[in-house]
Amino acid sequence: MISAEQTGYAADSQITEEELPVRANLKVIRRNEPNHGLTEDEIKDRNEFIRCHLLKDLELLLMIPKQDPENDFFIHDFQESAFNTHDFQRKLEPFNKYAYRIKKVMEKVMDLAIMHSAISSKEGRQNTLKTYEALVENEFRDRLLTLAGRHKWAKDEAKRSWLKKEIAKLNRRILECKKVWESYAPPENWDS
Repeated sequence: MISAEQTGYAADSQITEEELPVRANLKVIRRNEPNHGLTEDEIKDRNEFIRCHLLKDLELLLMIPKQDPENDFFIHDFQESAFNTHDFQRKLEPFNKYAYRIKKVMEKVMDLAIMHSAISSKEGRQNTLKTYEALVENEFRDRLLTLAGRHKWAKDEAKRSWLKKEIAKLNRRILECKKVWESYAPPENWDS
């Protein structure tokens, strides 16, 4: 029986060097490369000649004396941006998370209404309508019913007044959702 080492020697003797893959340390020589056949010094000399030739056109500009940076108008390490101006900072208001959330809910209602008007199947329109109703229910009606219950049992007049305002606000939001829904999903598309 032949050992693994003897098999390796036999295989190596049968493979010619031309059949071996290219080694990693070999470099591809391209005859059309501009540096082909030049030494390092010749490459540096050629690059220096090109640099001097290009600077020859800018010779008059380079003769102008350079201004002292201490007398320079610009402030160092100043990040220039429209957001750094006093006008921007003065008109900047704190971010209103509730208004942003309401805006996103209205966008979602509009997207659902457009989808409802575009869907051709009755089942798909019903599912979209249910999704719209669930969205309005989760965002506004649940809180509205909670506040209505609190209003019923509130004894303090100031608290009742505040609850009325909150209930009116939520009713307006529901009506806004309904208005957006009706404008993008016409009633003829509604399923009973």
